[in-house]
Amino acid sequence: MKSLSDAIFLRNRLIANLEEADFECAASFHAPLLNFVVAGGGFAGVETIAAMNDFLREAVRYFPHIREEMLRIILVHSGKVILPELGEELGAYAQRKLIENKVEIHSNCKVTAMTDHDVTLSDGTTVITNTLVWTAGTSPHTLLDTLPCPKSKGRILVNECLEVLEWPGVWAFGDCALVPDPHTGTFHPPTAQHALREGKLAAQNILATIRGEQPKPFRYSTIGLLAPIGKRTGVANILGVNFSGFIAWWLWRTIYLMKLPRFEKKVLVALDWTLDVLFSKDLVHFRTTRLRTPPPAQKESESTPA
Repeated sequence: MKSLSDAIFLRNRLIANLEEADFECAASFHAPLLNFVVAGGGFAGVETIAAMNDFLREAVRYFPHIREEMLRIILVHSGKVILPELGEELGAYAQRKLIENKVEIHSNCKVTAMTDHDVTLSDGTTVITNTLVWTAGTSPHTLLDTLPCPKSKGRILVNECLEVLEWPGVWAFGDCALVPDPHTGTFHPPTAQHALREGKLAAQNILATIRGEQPKPFRYSTIGLLAPIGKRTGVANILGVNFSGFIAWWLWRTIYLMKLPRFEKKVLVALDWTLDVLFSKDLVHFRTTRLRTPPPAQKESESTPA
């Protein structure tokens, strides 16, 4: 779950599974269609499963042969509490709310195996399903493996000024780099709010080096972290202050709306969100690919030389 096309593909899968299960007479074939597993209890995993849970439980009433209790929506998380980035208190709140919304959470657990028909968890559970959504972290681009510079866990090691260790004049930032954080003794998280500021500093430091000036170290603390957890509920930490419930959800939408480019885009998205509150979910498939058709056969007179 990384891009808009991933989200549309997943939405189409959910609708297709509901449609197939609605016409399936044999109860034994319902399980793989109505069981859904999300691996990873970070921001991406929690937001994904919250949206899936809301969508499925609202959509199921339009399928007369499916009952809501037939749905099984499972979140697998390797830690004790989901959303560890927000701390144990907010993580426990989010976990409690998801359970109230009928999401099944397997904590201190990992996906150990998967096939086209089932998923096996480290606690011994085997879930029969044809849908596994992976949000348990990403790997750096394989191109980095070809670079002869110091790395750790596939990412390039840089100093506080974003210059690659042992390679003066070479700079790295964002997801491909491990930027040290002197306040925590670890590294800055690979989030957008850090990468945007790292990019600006890297440009300034490159210019400073060309001019013979001293580069500046990267200093930044996370402004805030927010996540929706379904049913117009969210969790947030803004400047060290915790929020939860509807206020956190409203903050999340407001901040994202402010960051959208162009005024007309903001208006369109705000209108779409308003209509989402007033009306039920749209259950129409969105195609993300186009069928490839072979080129027309060449006429004999065109293909045969004179």
